[in-house]
Amino acid sequence: MECKHGKMLSNKRQANKENTLEFLGPDTYSSQIGTLVLTISILCLLLSLFKSDKTHVTKLFAIMLVAAIALFSSHWGTYFAAIFIVATAVTELEFLQNLAAIIRKDENYFNYRKEALSREDAIKRKLQEEIEQELDSVPDTNEDNKYKIDLSQIQDLSRPDSMRLSFDVEDKALSYASSEFGSIERGVRLRTKGKSAEYDGLKTTGEINQIFEVKWTRNNMSFPFMHHSIRRAAEIRERHKEITGKDPEVYLLLVTNTKTSLSEVQIDRLQATASEQNVSLRFYSLSEIGFDVTHEIA
Repeated sequence: MECKHGKMLSNKRQANKENTLEFLGPDTYSSQIGTLVLTISILCLLLSLFKSDKTHVTKLFAIMLVAAIALFSSHWGTYFAAIFIVATAVTELEFLQNLAAIIRKDENYFNYRKEALSREDAIKRKLQEEIEQELDSVPDTNEDNKYKIDLSQIQDLSRPDSMRLSFDVEDKALSYASSEFGSIERGVRLRTKGKSAEYDGLKTTGEINQIFEVKWTRNNMSFPFMHHSIRRAAEIRERHKEITGKDPEVYLLLVTNTKTSLSEVQIDRLQATASEQNVSLRFYSLSEIGFDVTHEIA
């Protein structure tokens, strides 16, 4: 009897030991891998506490954590979800945009790509306009004077200040135009194989594309430049058609120093040229778009 009782106790201890080992250690191969992956993810999390740039370590922690959860669940659905989530985390945004375009069956997406202009590209573009106009001008740009323009000092200001003011004028003009057209995306480039087009502003609504170009005419002698700007806008329109296959609406926002900078005859001539080139004109003065202008007679 005692022997039988001892044997039962021994079996019970053995069973408890096996249960304890099963609790402490993974019982399947996938769980073992999951435990290892989870351990690595925790190490990544701890490592991120000592890193100044936590982006990559945090992303690695998230990937490992998702993989560990999938392995512990041992279900095909979580495997699929983990693969998709991890692939999303490690894939470039451009690839994800392509994937979304495939799902939407958007064929036009693959014909061109839209991207934001870098600060350097935008400066280069404005500098080219500066050369065409042969002007060196802009006011003091500290916070108190950022939107103040003294017309009597425009011709005496440095090129860097002129560049900064050009950006301010462009920004204010597009903001003013937004009250008529709605939200406008700023500083956009469309690019395809061997071709590219850059815009001060672009608005896309379904099949309708609207292009916005801003030109600030700093003096009344810039009338030929205005005509040239209209032709340039028409060229941008044609380039947009070549890249996207869509015929856009093109709006040239001409900003003048004052409301009386252009005569009625000049405005009529510009409108006639714009009509020939299928370009719509909008005339804004500096004060109209939000600048505090002094010495308007100058």
